[in-house]
Amino acid sequence: MQTGQESDDDAGPRIWGGTTLTERRQARRAALLEAALDLIGESGAAGVTMRAVCRRANLTDRYFYESFASRDELLDLLYREVADEFLEPMTAFAATDDPSRDHALSEVLVDKVLADPRKSRLFLVEPYSSTGLGQTTIAVMPVFTRLMQDHLFAHIDDPVRRRLAAVTMASGNAGMFSAWLNGSLRATREEIIDHCAEMIAAYRSLYRS
Repeated sequence: MQTGQESDDDAGPRIWGGTTLTERRQARRAALLEAALDLIGESGAAGVTMRAVCRRANLTDRYFYESFASRDELLDLLYREVADEFLEPMTAFAATDDPSRDHALSEVLVDKVLADPRKSRLFLVEPYSSTGLGQTTIAVMPVFTRLMQDHLFAHIDDPVRRRLAAVTMASGNAGMFSAWLNGSLRATREEIIDHCAEMIAAYRSLYRS
């Protein structure tokens, strides 16, 4: 008997329109996340509500709660996914403590910031506003500081100084990119790249073993 609810039975996944239930759920989840990103790009995380996301994705609230328990959970998951995207190029370039790669790493990071303004706004601007992302940011940022600590500044023997350099650079760059994205810092792409590379070099020199 048809109930109008999607389900898979013991016989295996049921195909509707050429897709399984799992595939349709994944597509709906992706549509909701994309809708949230669009709203963030337009008006920030404050504009992300369950109803606004559903309207943008052309889905009902039933499907929202199929994937997310709340608006805050959606933002938390989306922020973590975007953070992973930013972490990937850093991991590739920071595999060794090699000063010759500093400029290339800076260029990759700046281009990543420019690639999708919606994601950059979520990751770098929204944590500074009262959107409920504070605890998520606190949980995620240590991954970035550890990467800098263990690779970019691996030459610093003193663990306290190594940690100081990593935390200061991570928080300073986050603030700098936030100001650049919101328009309060006027600088060209090339100026930002050069600044990032020079800051890494400055810390290498300041705490030279």
